[in-house]
Amino acid sequence: MLRLEHISKQFQSRCILGDVSLTLAKGDLLCMTGPSGIGKTTLLEIAAGIVRPDAGSRIIRFSHMACLLQDAPLLPWKTALENMDFILSARISGEKRYKNSLFWLEKMGLQEAAHKKPMEMSGGMQRRLAMAACFAGEPDLLLLDEPFAFLDALWQARIWEEIVAMNQKKGTAIFMVSHATEQLRDAGIRIVPLAASPLSIDI
Repeated sequence: MLRLEHISKQFQSRCILGDVSLTLAKGDLLCMTGPSGIGKTTLLEIAAGIVRPDAGSRIIRFSHMACLLQDAPLLPWKTALENMDFILSARISGEKRYKNSLFWLEKMGLQEAAHKKPMEMSGGMQRRLAMAACFAGEPDLLLLDEPFAFLDALWQARIWEEIVAMNQKKGTAIFMVSHATEQLRDAGIRIVPLAASPLSIDI
């Protein structure tokens, strides 16, 4: 379970989050959408524990979380396979980590880029690499900031299929923010449109 209670956040003189409460349980699939600058990313980063709110509390009881940020934290001096190994090293050990890395690189169409560094890859390939690392870690909570960015329609559909499979087969809780919501259907997803700023919601 993830619970945010009466969260508020201000940057300089601008209030981004007014009074936000949110609960995410096992098996939930939630997407927030809305215009840029409304606070979606800030809320996701607070949920991930990356940004501290000015007020309110964050309670998390999930055992393992994976987070995809808009700027994927890939190490530029490591290859795709080495990035996977590094990201998964705290979660999976030895031979299983290597097999999981190869499996997800292939699933994300990156098998031929396994020994390329991020700067040798397109933006879409880097995005798929970051997604591969999230999926391979087998989290029970997955936080995704614009997971379809830099991807063409085919890869958007494939990534969505993997998100739904992880949610439905493993019960992974998904909290995502995205502008691309046209393909988000037939999966029991809850889409929450955001319009007012500062955000004040209770869901």
